[in-house]
Amino acid sequence: MRWVRLRLAEWATGVGMDRDGVDDLVLAAYEALANVADHAYPDGPGDAWVEADRYAPDQLVVVVTDRGRWRPPPSDPGLRGRGMTLIAALAEKVAVQRGDAGTRVVMHWRV
Repeated sequence: MRWVRLRLAEWATGVGMDRDGVDDLVLAAYEALANVADHAYPDGPGDAWVEADRYAPDQLVVVVTDRGRWRPPPSDPGLRGRGMTLIAALAEKVAVQRGDAGTRVVMHWRV
C-alpha cells in the first residue's frame, strides 16, 4: 500500500492541498484501505479500489471501495477498531455506503 500513499500524496500536492491536508488525506485513505484488508473479506483475500478526484475548484474526494461484507464494529474495539473514528476526524465529510455489493467510504476535503 506504500505506492498508493505516495501516489495520493503526489496527486493532492499537485492539486494545491497544503502539507497538513495531504497528510490527513493520505492517512484517512490508508485507514479505509486497512479496514478493507482487516474486515471486508473474512474468508480470504479480496480487492479494493481507490479513486481520487477534484470535483470543484476547491473540493477533493477520495473513495475507497470493496466488494466484501460490512461487519458492524464491536461495542468494545479493544486496542483496535478506531479506523472509522480516525477517518471522520481527518476528513471534512465522510459517507459510508454499505450494500450487498460491498462498501464505499467517500471522504471529502477542501483545498
